[in-house]
Amino acid sequence: MSDPHAVLDLPLDADDAAIRRRYLELVREFPPDHHPEKFARVREAFEALKDLDTRLRRRLFERGRRDSLDELIEEVTCRSPRRRLSLEALLQAVQSRP
Repeated sequence: MSDPHAVLDLPLDADDAAIRRRYLELVREFPPDHHPEKFARVREAFEALKDLDTRLRRRLFERGRRDSLDELIEEVTCRSPRRRLSLEALLQAVQSRP
């Protein structure tokens, strides 16, 4: 899949509300019965970004990712208005990473 932020035309630091708002705008613009391919790409991008937990897990397991664990922890604890993924769950995910 291509970059979901690019598909939805959103900045990397977009919050849950901005992602949902943009998704709904694109669904209205590209309804599934008229634009099935575009709608499928938009839906896939939304599923990858729909909440903090899925965004962090995706970033954590992306190939070639340069962010350190410290940067991800800072994002969870400082930049997020509400933490959905606990620090313990984040550390467990890192330890179970292939």
